Amino acid sequence: MAGCTPIHLPVLIAGARALADPKSNSIQFSVSTGSWAYQWLINGPIRDDIDIQYGTGAFGPGFRANRTIGRALGLAYKNVTRLHPGVKDMAVVGNPFKYSLIAGENEDLNPWEPYHVTHGYEEDQSTITLGGPNSFIGWTPYQNDAQHVLEGMVYHMSPNMFGKGHEVDGLHRGTVFHILNPYNAEELSEAGLSKQEVKELVCESSSVPRYKYTRGALHNDALETYPGNSLAPRLKQIADPEHVKVVVAGGGGRVNAVIGRSIGGPVTKKINLPDNWNELLDTYRTDTEWLNDAQYYD
Repeated sequence: MAGCTPIHLPVLIAGARALADPKSNSIQFSVSTGSWAYQWLINGPIRDDIDIQYGTGAFGPGFRANRTIGRALGLAYKNVTRLHPGVKDMAVVGNPFKYSLIAGENEDLNPWEPYHVTHGYEEDQSTITLGGPNSFIGWTPYQNDAQHVLEGMVYHMSPNMFGKGHEVDGLHRGTVFHILNPYNAEELSEAGLSKQEVKELVCESSSVPRYKYTRGALHNDALETYPGNSLAPRLKQIADPEHVKVVVAGGGGRVNAVIGRSIGGPVTKKINLPDNWNELLDTYRTDTEWLNDAQYYD
């Protein structure tokens, strides 16, 4: 299983269900010339059960579960659908994140409810979420306070990272994932902002000059046009707060990331555990702990 162990299988099954869900739009971001990737987010107790990294270095490398689960799901999808480069996968430049772009959410240091709770799941349930982005930008706020964190969230969305309804009946959406480190998330929370309010502020504040959109990326009538200089009209970058996704991940430090735009989903699936789950953990978890030992990398 591409380096996975039996205790990773429930995550792989749920991930396969996400890939098979038409709302994930997985076939488009797998074959498109746009060079999209597979983005995975893990929530719930299974993060600790199988050592999914969600603190320092959340998106890796360095942890077996993070490295192998994303790789296994990508390989399974490519092999089943025969996504050979230049035959079906027509990505112009390709994307290294097709190999693995996966992390858990740092729920312990999240001042708000976890991502999967926001989207209708119980906190003690485990879930996997799939998106299809093409860009990953890391950034640091000019100052560590709520205003500058919000400004950084808006400023570091490239013009291609817009959020709007996409395709037919809203089955796929243009979404942008903001990955906030626990410190900056806490500063927003201490300023009295809920996660929903953060999403609303990012939506309300986002706009870019029309000329910065790449050709064909946006229909002129799809988003609200801001009044202003007729020579450089501005477009609202995020159509609705629900096109903004907020996740808390990472460890000590002030670096954040924005991932997008996703043309797939995002879709979230519950991870179902077998009846002998604890027995499986006792048998296989100890076999992976040495890979997470810092001394192994010395």
